[in-house]
Amino acid sequence: MKYFNKVNKNVTTWGRGFFTSVLGTTVSIILTFGTSALIDHKMKVDVQRQTAMMVIHDIDKCVEQLEEMAKDEEEMNFAVQYVLAHQDQIASLPDDTLELAMDMFIDYGSLTTFDDAKENIFKSSQDIWSNLDNMAFIDNMEKFYRERREIERVLTSDPALKYPISYEEYCQMRINSSSDTHSLDRASILKEKLNDPKIRFFIDFSGARVRTYRYFAQQWRDISNRNKFIMDISDEELAEYIKNSQRSGISVNERDLVGQWERKSNGVDDIYYEFKDDNSFQRKRIRHFDYPIWSGVVFMESVYGGTWSIKDDTLLMVSDPKSAQVRLDTSLISYRPEMRDSVRNMIRRHMDVKENTEELRKEILEKPRNTFPVTTNKSRDKIEMVTSRSGDNVTTRYLKRVKNGDVFKK
Repeated sequence: MKYFNKVNKNVTTWGRGFFTSVLGTTVSIILTFGTSALIDHKMKVDVQRQTAMMVIHDIDKCVEQLEEMAKDEEEMNFAVQYVLAHQDQIASLPDDTLELAMDMFIDYGSLTTFDDAKENIFKSSQDIWSNLDNMAFIDNMEKFYRERREIERVLTSDPALKYPISYEEYCQMRINSSSDTHSLDRASILKEKLNDPKIRFFIDFSGARVRTYRYFAQQWRDISNRNKFIMDISDEELAEYIKNSQRSGISVNERDLVGQWERKSNGVDDIYYEFKDDNSFQRKRIRHFDYPIWSGVVFMESVYGGTWSIKDDTLLMVSDPKSAQVRLDTSLISYRPEMRDSVRNMIRRHMDVKENTEELRKEILEKPRNTFPVTTNKSRDKIEMVTSRSGDNVTTRYLKRVKNGDVFKK
């Protein structure tokens, strides 16, 4: 009897231990899978919202493009109407007015096309399609992208929207120019073109183009607002997403900036900065001028200085207009003897040292203080400098550290 009691007691103890072990394992499994499910759900929600904000931002960017096209169209039409009202005085009209009027008709190869990178991501990513399960939102995006493709097609095919003068015809105008520098006599060209029925047709539809751009801008703005409503995305949350997507690099301090830096401007001009320990700086720009009437390059070097400091990841530069200096180097160009006067006139008109020095000093006087949000990479050998921000349109410059030599030596 004692034996059976002992066995029963051992079995009971073993059963309790087994039950406790099973219960613990079960609870552990439930917690593990439950936690994993919660994490997966949170990740899915995060992907949904990130995707939604990405494509909503894509819509908003396209709305801005159309509004900008409408604004440009109105400005060009104003110039054209002014020229039409003063055709008897066209030769004496300001050149910038004539240039703006001509811009209405010429396809410089820069016709606004929409960036389809976000559309391709939205349509091709399996992760996005598996996580984004709101069909109303998806239908809205499909409608937007369908309309955007149609607008792009119309812009390059409809006679009322397509530029009447191709870039090839524009180049032929310059080739036919009587000037050695191939500059355009815009007054004569406009006097001729404004009587062309094709050009007059395009002018007459200027208002229709503005209405078309703004009509679709409003349609797409409505889609954007509806999608924000569907996904419960506030303007503040979208602004934070845009801000975070634009930010790159890490914070800088003054020590990170000390030294010499370089960047290319417009692919050809060289710009250098030197930030010194005593918080003074120098800025040098070397502009390269090449032109069909000479071989080689003319170099114009402009230098000025001032003081600098860093506060809250923002670079403050205070420039001194008195320090501005300009130097011209024409020693590396050659030209045919008969082009001598044309070359000298071109250099005198556009590269006059005194005039450029005064212009630089005037520019500094008008805006001596400049602030630039800055970040650097982990290696501390590159800088991202934000030079302007309008809404979510950000313009940046990238500077690379000069490791050898002194770029400010004369």
